[in-house]
Amino acid sequence: MRLFLGFFAGAWLRVRSRQAVPIARAPHHRLITVRGVVVPRDLIGSPLTGEPCVYYRYSVEDWRESRVLGVAGNGFWQLAEHDEAIVEFYVDDGTARAIVAPVDARVRTHRRLAEATPEIHVQRRAHQLLIEPGDEVEVTGVASEVADLFDESRGYRGGAQRLMLRAPAGGTLDIRVLRKRAPLPV
Repeated sequence: MRLFLGFFAGAWLRVRSRQAVPIARAPHHRLITVRGVVVPRDLIGSPLTGEPCVYYRYSVEDWRESRVLGVAGNGFWQLAEHDEAIVEFYVDDGTARAIVAPVDARVRTHRRLAEATPEIHVQRRAHQLLIEPGDEVEVTGVASEVADLFDESRGYRGGAQRLMLRAPAGGTLDIRVLRKRAPLPV
């Protein structure tokens, strides 16, 4: 009976922990989930397409002809190159902005979104996932307050305190792309 109750209690806590909290009222030093729009602190370019983004993951595969007849059809796709990079960015939910510190981050997409497949060549294919300014994301991490001296959107006399989301000790910062290119907040 305890095992049965423990399973459902754990499932309930996982569902409950996925509920987003407003950044302006988020508790500090706790694991929280926030949802909002990506606002860049810095931009990097995708090596595959050159598009400016705060995160990219791509892979390129080459078609290899099979040397053995009847095995794997006429051939197979072999990984030729892959890379992944991420920089700090803000997530803005309309109530406030939070800094996303991407150390130990795991990036996933909502199941309705697919990775882009840019055309390269008949014998070569690629897959790419980008997080771009304006994308809607969900971030789960530990919240803490930090001084953000680089935020150009705050006024001259505005406070420098900002919420920062980072990976919990021994865990990962979970970033999930929900929707591509939502309108940027003004």
